[in-house]
Amino acid sequence: MVRRQQRQTARRTRDTAGGPGPSLGPSRREQGKARTRSALIRAAERLIADGRTDASILQITEAADVGLGSFYNHFDSREALFAAAVDEALETVGKLLDQLGARLDDPAEVFAQSFRLTGRLLRREPALMHVALSEGPALMQTGKGLAPRARRDIEAGIRSGRFSFQHAELALAITVGAVLGLAELLRQSPRSDGDADTDVTAAALLTMLGVPRAEADEISRRPLPKGLTPALTRGSPAFGGRTSRYERSGVEGQ
Repeated sequence: MVRRQQRQTARRTRDTAGGPGPSLGPSRREQGKARTRSALIRAAERLIADGRTDASILQITEAADVGLGSFYNHFDSREALFAAAVDEALETVGKLLDQLGARLDDPAEVFAQSFRLTGRLLRREPALMHVALSEGPALMQTGKGLAPRARRDIEAGIRSGRFSFQHAELALAITVGAVLGLAELLRQSPRSDGDADTDVTAAALLTMLGVPRAEADEISRRPLPKGLTPALTRGSPAFGGRTSRYERSGVEGQ
């Protein structure tokens, strides 16, 4: 009798609290679906990096080591999968730039640092950046990753009076073009000093935006945050607690 009353009391307490207690996390089924989706995204990224965007859905699922029927539980088409892979790569880079620039106040330095870090990732994380830049000039229109953050920083510089160049969209187009051009230059010249080329380009962009040349050069030579590639570890709060497949050890963004 006492035990029955105790069980009834415990049940009433749970009901009053609004449920059976704290969530124990995703179910096994949800975890399995998340692993399958992640495997498909990883496979799509490898295919994009290899230039195989014409791969069939069967080839994609084989590369992901998942069943063919699993594909349509996550994506309506091959194009939807590739778009999701590009979006994820863009957001990976974008969140990294936000994380490393969080303590900067000067819009000119924020803009320059983001560009310089992007340039360094071209050499340090070529697979990631190949996927992130695979849209080419259409990057200007995406709502994720590099372009919206560059637009934000350009507009902040214009509002604050730091940049005298008033055409934000044109400045964004020039910046996107500079990133794409730099990526191709570094691809064609694997032995060139990519960091120096990136910094010279960053200074030129700042000068175009209205920063005096001497100051633009000085800003583009400032020390960068250390640990560029380890910062891609998604175990950090910026990446939702997940581990990045892009991580490499012992590389710093200097």
